[in-house]
Amino acid sequence: MGTTLLISDRKVSLWILFFIIVLPFILLYWMVPFVSDLTLGADYQIYSINEQVELLFSIKTGSVPLYAPGYKYGHSSSALTLSQVYHPISHIASLMPGYWNGKALEWNTFLRLLSLGFVHLALFTFLRKIRLNLLFAFLISFITVYNMRMLEAFRYGASLEAFTGNLLLCTATGCYFVSPSRWFGPLSIIGFTYLLVCSGHPPMMFYGLIGAGLFTLVTPFFIATMLPEIDVNLKIALRFWAKAGFYVCLGIMLSSAYVVPFYFEFVTTNIEYAHMSYQSDMGQDTIVGALNNFFMPLVSDVLSSFGGSALILIVLVLPLLRCVRVKVPPSVWAIWGMLLFAFFYILGPQTPIYKWAFKYLPFVSSVGGVGRISIIIPSLMMLPLAWIVNAGTFSFRFKKQDVVLTPFIFLGLIALILIPLYLLPVFLLKPALGYFTPHFLRKIPFRIEFLSVFFGMASLAALVLYEIYPRLKRVLGIFLCLMVLLQMGTILKYGTFIEKKVDNLTFQQMKVQKKEKLDFNFRQNPGLFHAVVLNHLSHSFMEPFLGKIYTQIIPVSSQDNAYKEMERERLPQQVFAEGYDLEKAKVMNEKNKNVKAGTVNLAFSSFNRLQFKVISPAPAIFGMAYPFTGHWRVWVNGEKVHVYRANGIAHAIEIPDGESLVEFRYWSKPFFWGMIVSCLTFAVIGLFVCFRGLKGLPRITGAVIVLIISAGGFMFWYNSLYRGHNLDTAYTWTYIPPANTPNLAYGKKTVVSYPLDSSEKRFDSSSAVDGYIKPGAGFSFWKINEALIVDLKEPQRIKTIVLYGEFKTNPEISFSQNGTRWQMGSFVIVKDSKNIMRIIFEKPMDALFVKVKAIDSVLTIDEVEIYGCE
Repeated sequence: MGTTLLISDRKVSLWILFFIIVLPFILLYWMVPFVSDLTLGADYQIYSINEQVELLFSIKTGSVPLYAPGYKYGHSSSALTLSQVYHPISHIASLMPGYWNGKALEWNTFLRLLSLGFVHLALFTFLRKIRLNLLFAFLISFITVYNMRMLEAFRYGASLEAFTGNLLLCTATGCYFVSPSRWFGPLSIIGFTYLLVCSGHPPMMFYGLIGAGLFTLVTPFFIATMLPEIDVNLKIALRFWAKAGFYVCLGIMLSSAYVVPFYFEFVTTNIEYAHMSYQSDMGQDTIVGALNNFFMPLVSDVLSSFGGSALILIVLVLPLLRCVRVKVPPSVWAIWGMLLFAFFYILGPQTPIYKWAFKYLPFVSSVGGVGRISIIIPSLMMLPLAWIVNAGTFSFRFKKQDVVLTPFIFLGLIALILIPLYLLPVFLLKPALGYFTPHFLRKIPFRIEFLSVFFGMASLAALVLYEIYPRLKRVLGIFLCLMVLLQMGTILKYGTFIEKKVDNLTFQQMKVQKKEKLDFNFRQNPGLFHAVVLNHLSHSFMEPFLGKIYTQIIPVSSQDNAYKEMERERLPQQVFAEGYDLEKAKVMNEKNKNVKAGTVNLAFSSFNRLQFKVISPAPAIFGMAYPFTGHWRVWVNGEKVHVYRANGIAHAIEIPDGESLVEFRYWSKPFFWGMIVSCLTFAVIGLFVCFRGLKGLPRITGAVIVLIISAGGFMFWYNSLYRGHNLDTAYTWTYIPPANTPNLAYGKKTVVSYPLDSSEKRFDSSSAVDGYIKPGAGFSFWKINEALIVDLKEPQRIKTIVLYGEFKTNPEISFSQNGTRWQMGSFVIVKDSKNIMRIIFEKPMDALFVKVKAIDSVLTIDEVEIYGCE
């Protein structure tokens, strides 16, 4: 009999485990990979997947990327953090069939759905360990994983790995306290910390670590509440905190290959996202919008959402247990206080809590929107729910009669009554809501919102009846699960942006793109510019030519001095080199007066390495356009040379006459030391496990394997930096002697008649005066009837203006001496070709400012050239 029951229970458990694993594919049926043509909208297809494909392309071609050519004009690869190249999910996905044939999105989605099932299973196991029955272990772990916070994290791609990493780390610390193990527990904490830190979304990682820390803080006392046989005092708690903290630190050290370069090459160099100022509007939800998470999640702001099942409303009303004199454990009160703090934090400047955190807590000013803290809510809310369903009965007198209830019957009844009492005034008064509520984004029909609320109320009713009618527990338990699943299925389907899938670029398509131009060909995440790029764009254009020869050197003492000199006068053959010897410059300038030729060809290209074949008839300066950050090392004909900062941001080196091979290599100390620390940490952990957990031959074998993996991993990384395949990028530049009449617009300040925000800096108007006339090389106005203004710095007499671009109508040309009063002159238009318009004035126009304005059209300008009288 006992054996039969055991086998039966085991079969039931296996069915539950199987159901948990496949559940995400059922709940999110509308986005199942390889089956549905829909997926999450907005960011999901734009940023994370494309950044992942970009950097994995470099790895597949044999070069671990330190640099991302073309990303924000050229940036450290650490800026593409959403690519998740240090998280296993990206590499597992890349090994799947079809990944490099356009199915990168499909495999990432598949693995993420699968990960939700495994995280649900881990939480289910933890709740079973603290003696929740099958029903409530399943339900509470389910609503902890599946909610609006998960959906929003999924939409942003890499955020989901932070969400799941947080839950896994919380589970690992909880299980480690319940069942301390010698190796499995510590290694789980280390491994899940690594997964959380390397998730690829630093703000969510930051809040995820905070959430895991708070979870660990209350774990000893909460577990003692759930398992009375476990004795806990401050000494035991301190020992547990010390161990768990040590393992978390090891996990962070293991992730140094990601953390160190990200901090030193992105955080310290970014002045937009990483160092934001306090603002009154930080993307927070309204008070009613935040409360809607408990009552109708589809009318809460997705950026700070955490709602899902109506069962979480029980936690909100938990303090009402004091009205019937139920003693709530201090650990549960502490958790409820943490949740209250997070709730007020979500409200941003509407309460002083976020302002205080922004001012005094490290890194808060660098992690963006306030709603991201909601990642800590599901894991913390799980604990009070677990206590409520496991708490014993209590009695109180009502109308001179003793009433016996359990906490979840009492709180469930209150929650059930509270829903209509809350919704009625909300529907009647229509209070202000957040910017991004699914109600508005998806234009959700009323019947869908009604169904969501109905399923929630039905689940609360089933929860109450489940305890009141013991004989119907099986039926009511199934009905309760069904209502919770239906409510969450409805919310997940309508709770965020949805759009049609688009195949990713194939490997062959990317090879073709890289052959045409070494650039980042996807949409770029706003706010990630290097500080030196933003500073330069406020002074001048970004050099459009990857490599070119300069024949006239103007030594300058500093970057500021270079910008002042360039504002005064700048010609294409001039280079403003900081710290260059004045006498050497005079000699070289004299020799180069009659230079008529010179060519540059890109002989080798990869993400970290460039080789140029340069032919110059005389000693000259070779310039490379990537932003100067001190990371590029240069060799000329095999000899390492000094690199000057030129034109405020570019690289400049001396080249001899004749043919030269110029090689640039990107080197990063943060990447190097980060990888060293990661490999050493892996070796130390592995050797410790081998020598403490194994004996004899297994110990020696294990130690050798650990050393091979750690040392071999580092050597593979180091040797792959510059030995990748040649991407064969086509680039040729030919020297053109200076014109007799200089282009007065070259390098001058430009202004557009409407402001550009930081996300549009890539389309800065200075590209209209950078000397590059190739179609599509400039920028387009985003509105009709807008104007481009060129500041000539000094009054000039203008005879001819040449415009390169697309012109649906003839532009309006006007002139000014002060930038406020404008006049127009008579001119003749000569179209040299479809994309070249030459404007010749009948008499020369005197002006300090020149305005080019579109008339009833959007003007696309590749280049503006302004010439005086010959």
